[in-house]
Amino acid sequence: MTAATGLHTLLATMRPELRGGEFVYTLWPHGRPLEGAIEAAVREAEGMTVVLPRKDADTLGLSYDFVGAWITLQVHSSLDAIGLTAAVSTALTDAKISCNVLAGFHHDHILVPVADADRALEALHELAAAHGEHTPAPELVLRTGRPADRSAILALTAAAFVVSPVSGLPADGGPREVPLMRALFDCAEFLPEFSIVAELDGAVVGHVISTRGRAGELDLLGLGPIGVLPRLQRHGIGSALMQETIARANAAGERGIALLGDPEYYSRFGFVPSTSLGVEPPCSAWGPHFQLLPLALWPGGVSGSFHYAEAFGIAETGARRAIMDRAPQ
Repeated sequence: MTAATGLHTLLATMRPELRGGEFVYTLWPHGRPLEGAIEAAVREAEGMTVVLPRKDADTLGLSYDFVGAWITLQVHSSLDAIGLTAAVSTALTDAKISCNVLAGFHHDHILVPVADADRALEALHELAAAHGEHTPAPELVLRTGRPADRSAILALTAAAFVVSPVSGLPADGGPREVPLMRALFDCAEFLPEFSIVAELDGAVVGHVISTRGRAGELDLLGLGPIGVLPRLQRHGIGSALMQETIARANAAGERGIALLGDPEYYSRFGFVPSTSLGVEPPCSAWGPHFQLLPLALWPGGVSGSFHYAEAFGIAETGARRAIMDRAPQ
């Protein structure tokens, strides 16, 4: 098979594939015979660096700092090809993913941090699609959620909130948003038309829910949780869900939308601190993080405290605290 040299052809035809397992870089002990499933080696004046499966390094008692996922670019690239490595590293840099490149005779191989493997694959697939002549990128579809979607929505919610936005660590006991979402689907304040799914290539990749809330005698929407698959965050899916919610709310004659979140992020959609509109947050400690978006039919002269759907219950200090400051992407 002839190796390709044209950058456009290389990028358009490459197929990034993730190998199984985890891989590490380690400095091989001087004078020790090589052993284990070594995948690559580089000899330098300071010693020999090897890349091998993490399990082998652990068995051999070797130390390491970096644990990577191995992605192979399935395109036969010539060693004389110009620009492939630069284009790939630029795409990953734009996605804020570090990478280490290994060039073989037939293929290029990329090692990225294990936690970033899915996002790296997505970035590389997007790079290939951008150079494809007859392969348009899949179109994002926003639609009303259906009962049949609920298992996928709950799985998405678990993935989106697996890391606590407060501590930056895995959520203790699992994401609280999952049982909250399940309860919201079954509560009296559930509004089916405001359970909105983002679908990409037939798969559910994002979701937002708004349920009936009230401030005094005024009916409002209480937005949240909103989640996007981690590998597709920062791709505008969360913003699209927000815009769709706002458009549907205006079309339905709703008066306003309340949410708990990052003021810097949500201000771009027109949200302001609820107290500036006469509405107190359910918890005074939330301060400016509790926000309102007055819609076209906002009546003015509103006062009172906001009350979420009853299904939130004790979640006012649990699940809703966990989504504080989390912005959709």
